[in-house]
Formats: sequence, structure tokens, C-alpha cells
Amino acid sequence: MRLIYTHLVPLLVYGALLLSGCTSPLIPAPQLPPTSRAAVSDAALAEELRRDWEQLCRGVQDADERWEIISRYNARLLTLLRRLRYDVIQSGRPLPPGLELVHEGAPPGRRLEQMYDDIVPAADVRTDSLKEHYVVPGVGVPLVGVIPAAKIHHGDMVQHFQSRGTVSTLTAVLEFPRSAGARPRLRLIPRHTSELVRAGRRSYPLAGDFSAPIEIYWNLTDIKSGRYLGLLNPQKLRDTTGLTCMERYNPQKIPVILTHGLASSAATFNNLVNRLLADPTIRHNYQFWYFNYPTGIAWSITAAQHRQALQEVRQHFDPKHTNRHWDHMVLIGHSMGGLITRLNQTLPTQVNPADLPKGLARSTTLLPTLYNFRPLRAGQVVYMATPHRGAPIAGNVFVLGLMRLVHLPQTLAHEVYTIATLQEDNIIAHPGRVVKWFTSIGQLSPTSADIVALRMRPVLAVPTHSIIGDRGRKNSPRSSDGIVPYWSSHLPWGSESIVPADHSVQDIPEAAEDLKRILHTHLSRTRSKAHSH
Repeated sequence: MRLIYTHLVPLLVYGALLLSGCTSPLIPAPQLPPTSRAAVSDAALAEELRRDWEQLCRGVQDADERWEIISRYNARLLTLLRRLRYDVIQSGRPLPPGLELVHEGAPPGRRLEQMYDDIVPAADVRTDSLKEHYVVPGVGVPLVGVIPAAKIHHGDMVQHFQSRGTVSTLTAVLEFPRSAGARPRLRLIPRHTSELVRAGRRSYPLAGDFSAPIEIYWNLTDIKSGRYLGLLNPQKLRDTTGLTCMERYNPQKIPVILTHGLASSAATFNNLVNRLLADPTIRHNYQFWYFNYPTGIAWSITAAQHRQALQEVRQHFDPKHTNRHWDHMVLIGHSMGGLITRLNQTLPTQVNPADLPKGLARSTTLLPTLYNFRPLRAGQVVYMATPHRGAPIAGNVFVLGLMRLVHLPQTLAHEVYTIATLQEDNIIAHPGRVVKWFTSIGQLSPTSADIVALRMRPVLAVPTHSIIGDRGRKNSPRSSDGIVPYWSSHLPWGSESIVPADHSVQDIPEAAEDLKRILHTHLSRTRSKAHSH
């Protein structure tokens, strides 16, 4: 009964939403602020901002008075920015000529209009999909730069999702240089790389909002709405398979690769990443990448795409393999995503084409891809609610019925039938059984060929941690997260933590806190290695 509620009810609700056309707005529309220009002109507002800035430059010893000045400055700057956004988008007016615009960290020669279609005050964004809204108090107005798909520069980031675009996390600061004739300078500062801002000789915390960009980013993608379609008809979502990052590639950060599970999408990590980015050490040293895929296809096949995507991205950004951060990357897999991650950490059976049935090596490329590959080397691996020994629930009558609804892509089905025709062992006996075997649900059974093989393959010696849910019952080792029992999630190596969660362990604060600790430890370990060399 629980499984029906887990899978069927969300599917029906989602279908009802589609039919009713109930969707949230992608980006809030520009609106004029309550304080009209008739009440306070732009010139008067700028003069008030100048006085606030000069007070910040001089410095104020009293903390309450200092934050009062900062709050007043931020409120006035937000009013000005809302006016400018309304003018540019609604009226097509250019920015005032008396204002110098500086976009820090932007590629040389690229103008603001060549990068963004909109720059939204974070205060105007409703973070409905997130459980917390993380804001860092300080000087400046947090913004979300909206980059449409047509303006994504391939040299900056990789965008595999079929989406409307991506975002930048920014903070605006309006400076007033003291030199004669100097214009006010509006600085757009990338918030993921800066924590402080200087006013004269004084340094202040830089304001930041890390939740609003996440909200808009996932609204711009189409993958949230396709998680059930990706399970039942993977062919429809083959174009969503790939690796992507929300922000511009930063070679100074360690990549963290997040891989989701069954009947899900990369958006399942939105609360987890939101909580992790609230930690300044993590956001300054790690960059989060998402691997998305349609989940109806067997996870052993998706693992090959996972490997290829990572290899291609590193080749693109680090062709000479000189950036050690890639060697220290962190792989995080939830549920079936953990099986994909673990398979790519194993030393698999080497397939000799001469040992294959006659004609198999010539007729298909699937088997060598599945079983003959070089594992991905990482610095840390984290498994979240991963069924290393399979999930008994895969044999449930409802699940078996659901498996019959899965339509494999035609190209994959052709490969499957070829293997079935030529293979003669007891695991793969005839085409009908093979099609079931090559669905993700069929491969999650504890008796499936790949689950059995996975348990037998050696794993690379990499620091490993498992986060396992017990639904708050504190009854391990007899516990279960409702889908995967403890005996399947537990590994005989590495460390583990038990959290009071169901199968969606990635969505609770305790798991985020545990992962923060792991990432801090990993960072200290990599720094120690760097110093020793």
C-alpha cells in the first residue's frame, strides 16, 4: 500500500496539474517599487545612497548604528534596482549615462546584455520549492542573473539539460568614488567567490541569497516535470541525459557530482544543495554538478553514460588533466544513483571478445560498454539510501505491473534482443525476459544479474560514507527506510550514519549536516596531501 502512495499518487497529482495548467511563474515580472519617483526622484535617491556610503567608508563603531546604516543603504539600493529593471525590461530604456556598470568576473569583452536576459532582485523571488531560505546579512542587494539557453557560453559551463537557461548568483553594490568627476559605480559581484566588500578602508560582510538562484534555476529546467515520464517512457527524455552545473565552471573548486534515483530527477537535490551552500567553506571550495537521466533504463547502462559525461566534461575544461581538483572530486548517489556511482567505482570483469558467443562482438557495442571500462577515480564517495544488495520491494506485484508499463528506447531494445538471441546462459534466456532485465525496476531485484555481480566486484580504495534512513525508529540493523532495508544499504567498509528519514534521506536537514561534516573532512584531507607534496 505504501508503494502505491509513493509512486502512483504523485503521478496522478502531477497529471492533474498538467491538465489544469497550474504552474508557477518562471521569473517574477518587474514591478515599480512602492516609493514612486514623484515622491523620491532617482537623483534624490542616489544622493541619499551617497551619504550612506560615505558613512560606511568612515566606519561606525556602534554595531546597532552600523547595521541601521547598512539596512537603510540596502533598502534604497533595492528601490533603485527595481526601478532600473522595470525601465530596461518594460520600457526598453537604457541604464542612466551617469552610472558606471561593472560586472566582476565576466569574460573580457562580453557586455551585460550579451550574458543576461534579466537580473532579478532575490527579494522578489518566492522560494516555494525549498524548505529554507538562506540569506547572509551584509552590504548590498542580492540578485539572480538569468542566462537564457541561447546566451550560455560553452567555454564557461556545460548545459546538457533541455532547459530555458541557467542563472548567476550575484550581489549589487553601489559605490561612490571620492575622485573628482568619477561616476557612481554599480558593481555586480559573483557571490560564490566573495564574502567581503570594501567601503573606503573598511571591510563589511557582503550580502547574499543562495536560495533564490536555486529556485529560478530549477524553474528554468524541464526535468522536474519529466521524472515519471523518464521512468515509464525513457525514449521521450533521452535528451535530458547529461551533466550540468548551475554556475560558471570554476577550476579552483572541487567538483561534487550528484546522481539521483528512480522516478526522480536532479532537482531532488535542491534542498540538499541549498543547505550546503549556506556553509561559506563549502561554497568557496566545492562546485555542485548534477547528472540527470531518464530512470526507466537499467542503471548499468546509465552508468556508462555517467562515465562518459564525466570524462567529456573534464576533457573540455581540463584537457591535459593537470587540475588535481578533478582527482579529488566527490561522487554522491541517492538510491539507484548510488548503484550507478558504485558500478563506476568498481574493477569490473574484463570481457574478451574472443570469449563472447559467435557474432556478438560484431553485432553489438553494448556489452563491452557495460563490463569493460576504466573506473572513475574520486577522492570521496557518498551513498544515500543505496540498495547495494537490491530492494525486495522490486518483487512487489504493483512494481511488477509498473515494470510492464516501461517502454525501452528502440535503439536499446534492438541491442537487448541481439544479446538475448546470442546469449545462452541461464540469466539471459530469451528476449521477453531480457527486456524486463534491462529496465531499471527489473535490475533492482536482489536476484538480478547486476546486483549479484556488483556484490562480487572489487571496489577502488576510496573514502566512503553511507547515509541510511531508519524512519526515526532507531531499530538498526533491522531497520528500513520504507523502500531499502538496512542490510541492503549497509557496506562492510567505510563509515555510515543513520538518520531519522524515509527513503528521501537527501531531503532532511540531518543528512545535509552529515554531508557538511564529510565535505569538511575531505577538504582537510586534500589540503594535507597538497602540502605533503
